Amino acid sequence: MSFCPNWIFDVAVGKSSQEFLATDNPLTLYSKKYAEGLSEKYTEITPQEISDTSELLLLFLDEVNAGENAVEMLNGFQYFRYNFESVTKLRKLTPLFGEADEPVKLLNYRSEDTLKRFKAYVFGLRSESAPEAPAGWNLSAETNVLHIADIARREVSIFDAL
Repeated sequence: MSFCPNWIFDVAVGKSSQEFLATDNPLTLYSKKYAEGLSEKYTEITPQEISDTSELLLLFLDEVNAGENAVEMLNGFQYFRYNFESVTKLRKLTPLFGEADEPVKLLNYRSEDTLKRFKAYVFGLRSESAPEAPAGWNLSAETNVLHIADIARREVSIFDAL
């Protein structure tokens, strides 16, 4: 099987949540966009998986009273998961062989794990131990040719939610 790596799933959920907060469109619109996009390269991911996980992140942001900082926290989480394997280790986005976003053989993403990683990132931000996204960083502006950045650049219409 060819499953989505957990860091790609995390980035997709973070971006879906961010786009939802930044617009007046329903979360299902962005969940569908990322689920369909990821399913082009990996074993099928349902829009429900993306939206359920996004809701967990959004509920957590509400619990910690993130307010206006919620979009920045979600953007920072995407930046962190996209560019870092851990707080001290950069991700190799242009490996010598293969692609950085190659499918994995075992399903290694779960909503609960994404939420745990997001919580850890937010608490790391508050204690200034997690890297923040540089000013103006946006997944859709990434120059790497990873599939998730291509999905982020896709335009959506409210009619896509139907």
